[in-house]
Amino acid sequence: MRLGSVRGIDIVADLSLFIIAGLLTWSLYVELDRAFPGEQPELLLLASVAGGVLFLGSILIHELSHSLVAIRRGLKVRRIRLFIFGGVSEIEDEAETPSDELAITIAGPAASLALGALFIAVGWPLSAVWGIPARVAIILGLANLSIAVFNILPGLPLDGGRVLRALVWRRSGDRARATRLAVIAGRGLGLLVAATGAALMFFAGDISAVWFVAVGWFLYESASTSAVQEQFMARISGMTVGEIMRRTDLAVDGDLAVTSALELHGWGDKLRTLPVSVDGRVIGVLGTREVTRVDSARRGITLVRDAMTPIGPADVVTPDTGLRGALSRGEWGGSVLVVAEAGEVVGLLTAEELATVFADLRRGRRR
Repeated sequence: MRLGSVRGIDIVADLSLFIIAGLLTWSLYVELDRAFPGEQPELLLLASVAGGVLFLGSILIHELSHSLVAIRRGLKVRRIRLFIFGGVSEIEDEAETPSDELAITIAGPAASLALGALFIAVGWPLSAVWGIPARVAIILGLANLSIAVFNILPGLPLDGGRVLRALVWRRSGDRARATRLAVIAGRGLGLLVAATGAALMFFAGDISAVWFVAVGWFLYESASTSAVQEQFMARISGMTVGEIMRRTDLAVDGDLAVTSALELHGWGDKLRTLPVSVDGRVIGVLGTREVTRVDSARRGITLVRDAMTPIGPADVVTPDTGLRGALSRGEWGGSVLVVAEAGEVVGLLTAEELATVFADLRRGRRR
């Protein structure tokens, strides 16, 4: 769900964000009801909702700090995604130097520390005058300070893990080795948090500690994903698009009906992704995903050009384009790249070809 954009950075939210928003609002309501017994429930609910929105805004500011520093350092930021465990800045490019990674990483916790101090500085003096707003401000201040402290713990995917990686990278000059160390720390941290939650549940009877188990699992899995991603990016370093693309000189005529395209190039409802051309110019791609979006009763009258996924200049690469650079193109939706040489289509790069590289990587790890 797109919420808007800031400085050209799209802000999107998973539906899981509504879960954490509900939990935050309920927690604030319970705390305010305990601190101000007898106060009107409507007022407490209003203050709780406002506090929940401000807290989510604090998470957004944390991620925006990462993203804006990344842009200042010359990196592309695709979007900021908010979800149940907080947020993530989807930065398209890897930091080129340890200094860049350190600057980008430390910006988030620094923003949370500043917000925490600001909320407490505003709330504390007003506690004797405006009890409920002041209480909400102090809670938000403590929450932001907690975010800063938790995020700086040394283990991927937390900011502290990236700080650890940047420092080891700077000292050793080996990014891969620094990543492995940060991944090990992240997995250990995830197991520790999950084990703490399990202990609180079984020995102290604290059911709310299930949240610690969930966070610990998330940290462990995310650290493992970081390891796979780093290995994959190392694997494709130096590779070109031409080495793994699917070669094809076929193109679907955009003025054909979808049914005719299936009869010529497909089998049943299945159609391997192909470029679409009109007057000799490639304007899109058509595959099973695009075909299934067209009602079967209308495929005889729907033109390929109306069913296809359009492409632009950013979706066209040459065979000698570096694979790593091609995958980090911010404009690419991540489904298909058209490969052209001397103005002629020579191949396609899809998820299927990338899956082959992943499979080779996994086989290599097993060996």
